[in-house]
Parts: sequence; structure tokens; C-alpha cells
Amino acid sequence: MTPDLIFDIGMHTGLDSEWYLAKGFRVVAVEANPTLAKLGAEKFAADIGSGRLIIENVGLADRDGKLPFYVNLDNDEWSSFNRALGTRQGTRYEVVTVPCITPARLFERFGVPYFVKIDIEGFDHLVVRALGGLKTKPRLASVEDNGFVSLVELFNAGCRAFKFMDQVEKWKIALPNPPLEGKFVKGRFGACTSGPFGDEVPGTWMTLEDAARFYFKHIRPPGRGLQQHWWDIHGQFGPGPKYAPVA
Repeated sequence: MTPDLIFDIGMHTGLDSEWYLAKGFRVVAVEANPTLAKLGAEKFAADIGSGRLIIENVGLADRDGKLPFYVNLDNDEWSSFNRALGTRQGTRYEVVTVPCITPARLFERFGVPYFVKIDIEGFDHLVVRALGGLKTKPRLASVEDNGFVSLVELFNAGCRAFKFMDQVEKWKIALPNPPLEGKFVKGRFGACTSGPFGDEVPGTWMTLEDAARFYFKHIRPPGRGLQQHWWDIHGQFGPGPKYAPVA
């Protein structure tokens, strides 16, 4: 595991990559949308030139090759290799062909990072499953909540401690100083950002049992489904936490 390296899988407009760079990490960013990858290359030319950032304009899939990518023209965060997700709610879209590699090939090429942020609209599970196959694990990973299976996939990959990031309320977070991850950087988390990671995510690391209890109480209560907010799930690899149960 490389302690100063982060994978930003689903770079989008690069706000998360910008945050990780400011905190002192090197970044490998993956973005399937050719337009966004090009804009990112222009925006971060200096960081690319210095070797601190690599942008891979590829998709991550279950096989190497080329696949149709549905670029949503009304909300580019919805763009996806999954047609139903990329064209949801009758929004406008265009189809482009994008080269794809497997997540395993990405890790072979660049090594195992400290933290993996995963947000690739419907294909997150492929990356999580690839993490499960690594002999050496990252310390941290995060995925967008797509149902309780998202938590189970992280556990099956080797995560033994969990936190949840409220993507609506994250702008309220006051970051700790001294920092708990990387360098201290002032700022607030707005739209198109994932928020803090690791020990800087608010709250206590939870066991799977406590995380499941939290999930069904606050995120998707049985019989009621997803509540008003949406969430990312953060996982920590290695031994589970030794904390009191979460109420």
C-alpha cells in the first residue's frame, strides 16, 4: 500500500482530486467522460506535469475493450455505462464509445493506494470486488450508497469498520485541526464533492452490526425506503473497531 496515493474513481469535474492534492496526496483520477477528462487535463496541467496527478480517460468494466457510454447532457453526474442510469427521467443524452479496463488492471498499473473513492454510477461494485482480490489492501475505501448490498460488498472485500457520509449535510462539517488525514486544508464541501474521508469523516467507526443498525434506522428504514438525504459509505480495511455499540 502506498501511503501518499489516492485513487479518485469517478473524477467528474475534479473537485475531489483538487482536495486530495491540496492535502498532500498524489492522485490517480479515472474519468470515462472524454469531455470532463479533457477539461481536467487542462485545469490540472501543472499537477500532471509535476507527476502528482494522473488522469486516466477510461471506463472500469468487467473486461477490457470498448463500451457505449451514455453522457447525460442535463446532469453529467448521471452519465453511465448503464443505459437506464445514464438516460434516467427522460433527460437528454448522447452516446460515445469509451475504452475500458478492469479494476484489477488499474491496480496492477498504479499499485495499491491509501484510499479509493468510488463513484461511477452503477459499476462501483466491480471496483469493490477487485479490492477483495488484492493481497495488499488500501486502508480506506468509499462508495455511493446503492442499497444495503453496498455495505455488504465492502465487508466481503475486507472492510471491518464503517462510517456514513451524509451528502446533503456535508457542507456543515468543520474539519479537525490538527488534521487526521494528510495536511490541514480550510474549506467547505459543496455540490459535486464527496466530502472528507477516513478518520475525518464525522462519527465513530462502526462494526458491521452497528453499521447495519444505523443503515436501517437512518438511511433506508424497512418499508419506507431511502429517506430524503443520500449517502456515501466509508470502509476501513483490517481489524474491526473496538468501540461501544452505536445506539
